[in-house]
Amino acid sequence: MTHRDEVLALLQKQIGNAGEVADISNTADAVASKWVHPLSGGKGETNGLIYGLVQSGKTGVLTVTGAIGADEGYRTLIILTSDIEPLYEQTLGRIHEAFPGIDIIGKKEFRDGEAFLRRIKIGTCAIVTSKNAHMLSALIQYLKKGNVRGLSCLIIDDEADQASLNTKEKRADGTRSTINEKIGELRSFFEKNTYLQVTATPQALFLQTPGHEFRPKFTVLSHPGTDYVGGEDFFGDGSRLVREFDLNDIAILAPGPQPSPSRDIPVSLLKALDIFMVGATFKRREEADQNCAFLCHVSMRTDDHRHVEDLLRKYKADLAAGIVQKNPEQSNPAILKRLKAAYEDLAGTHEGIRNSRFYDLIGAIGFYSPGITVKLVNGETDEDVAVRSPYNLFVGGNKLGRGVTIKNLLVSYYGRHPKKPQADTVLQHARMYGYRRRDIGLLRLFLPRELHVVFKAINKMELALRDLIARSPAEKFRGIYVEGGLSPTRKNVLAPGSLGVYSGGSNYNPAQILRDDNVKASTDKIDKKLDRIADKSYAELPIEEIQALIRLTMPDEKESEHIWNTMAVAESIAQFAKLHGQVTGYVWVDRDRDLEATRRENAGWLSGGEVKSVPNDKIALYIARTKAGRGHRRNAAWWPQIRFPDGPYAFAFAI
Repeated sequence: MTHRDEVLALLQKQIGNAGEVADISNTADAVASKWVHPLSGGKGETNGLIYGLVQSGKTGVLTVTGAIGADEGYRTLIILTSDIEPLYEQTLGRIHEAFPGIDIIGKKEFRDGEAFLRRIKIGTCAIVTSKNAHMLSALIQYLKKGNVRGLSCLIIDDEADQASLNTKEKRADGTRSTINEKIGELRSFFEKNTYLQVTATPQALFLQTPGHEFRPKFTVLSHPGTDYVGGEDFFGDGSRLVREFDLNDIAILAPGPQPSPSRDIPVSLLKALDIFMVGATFKRREEADQNCAFLCHVSMRTDDHRHVEDLLRKYKADLAAGIVQKNPEQSNPAILKRLKAAYEDLAGTHEGIRNSRFYDLIGAIGFYSPGITVKLVNGETDEDVAVRSPYNLFVGGNKLGRGVTIKNLLVSYYGRHPKKPQADTVLQHARMYGYRRRDIGLLRLFLPRELHVVFKAINKMELALRDLIARSPAEKFRGIYVEGGLSPTRKNVLAPGSLGVYSGGSNYNPAQILRDDNVKASTDKIDKKLDRIADKSYAELPIEEIQALIRLTMPDEKESEHIWNTMAVAESIAQFAKLHGQVTGYVWVDRDRDLEATRRENAGWLSGGEVKSVPNDKIALYIARTKAGRGHRRNAAWWPQIRFPDGPYAFAFAI
């Protein structure tokens, strides 16, 4: 028997799809092919990333990977997880379930140091601890006391971009935040270890400076199963699942410290609740065990949460009073009108609703509505998000972020609108994602238009990043595409001056190019590629050819301002072309150009007229062949300048 076989058998029982289980297994194999082999002898360490999607089942990949590690000889598995107690207990339970043949040590068992050491010395064990300074300190203390540096260790950091990174990086004075310091100490303790990061939002990880100990040295993409509903379903072209509402409605729902906030329910929230009631009732009538959930996430303030909770209880009371169960046609006309609009909305995307009788659904709503459950889920409660009633209305803030899975979540009403949204933080609030394909026609997401734009931009960013990783497995360049005023991540975890940025509508070029004898071969190759384009004219070429031309140029690194980066430019134009459905760009050529002086890397060597001579709807590469000079600039060479089309977007990357 192997630990891997046990986990795969469990996943087959839970998922029921052999193909998806095989894909999880293959992903775990890909991770194992890149880690430090535990029995290879000597010392060694590396770190890598499993990059999944929000609510896509990364835990399956995590557990299979851990099982393979145990089978291959890792004596110690350490799983770092959330410091929120219900989420920690959820992870601990899953590890117990997945590893029946491994000794599982939870954080509550750290109290007895001697017993702890006896257990880890006897055989393979899995230690599950929260990312908590006290717990990590205790764990490190016991390990040092036991002198077990020789044990091979696989450290799996779930949600590795949260809490694990140095939140004092911005200071650039060498200080580290406590959790980051403890994880670094834990990693360095074991002479042979692999530190495996797991997250759906790796922006902060990829934007660590090259060579940084928390920047992944390898990345493996984890793919969702066929029933997964994610970003493309909600924010791709042609989506019919999003309903926009006026941003001012959020001010009504999140009034702050007002002594007597209005008890009027905004029309948009009424629409969202009505659609939920119709969809949830349909599911309940189809299957007696179907309990469904509604989520309202508009604020971090507990006072606002209580206000929304009060409004939802008012909705419940009004519904119960307004519907006549035995004669639904005689129900309150205003409520019937609203529910009819909700029914017609859902009928546009769900065949089952279209084939259902409206008044049958209304009668069922009248029967079940007294059982509506309203739950406040915030940082001050331990109440979970179990769906035990036919209708479960959840209200909360940050606790409804990372790691929380809400079963049968049909309708989400989201209104968290920061002034400067961070892509990774906002994406972690996408609780509407998950394995809900069979209910996709019943799903709805209510957003202010301003936030709809943000989510669309984040979806583009995610598509671009995963496509980049699939095309370029090497870790040399990990550019983050952002648009619409987004920041890729929080600034406090990034070193000052560590980001390069290419913005829409801007021009970039090397400060200087090499012109010694080393450039002869590349100059000849570019000559041949461009021989059919006349001077001071342009041609349309495939993006791949434009990338090849850029890579053949030879910037003088001694003169670099660290803005132009040949690899970053080439990969960024490929991302732009992919996202905007373009396969070609423009190449403008000039020869015997009298270019000598070093230039600013965002200023360029072109005249305004030359720039404007090329259309602005695609990537444009302007490239000039310099005249031969003297001394170290005795050879002709090609000097590139790239122009990104106008638009509110940018590419951010670590330098």
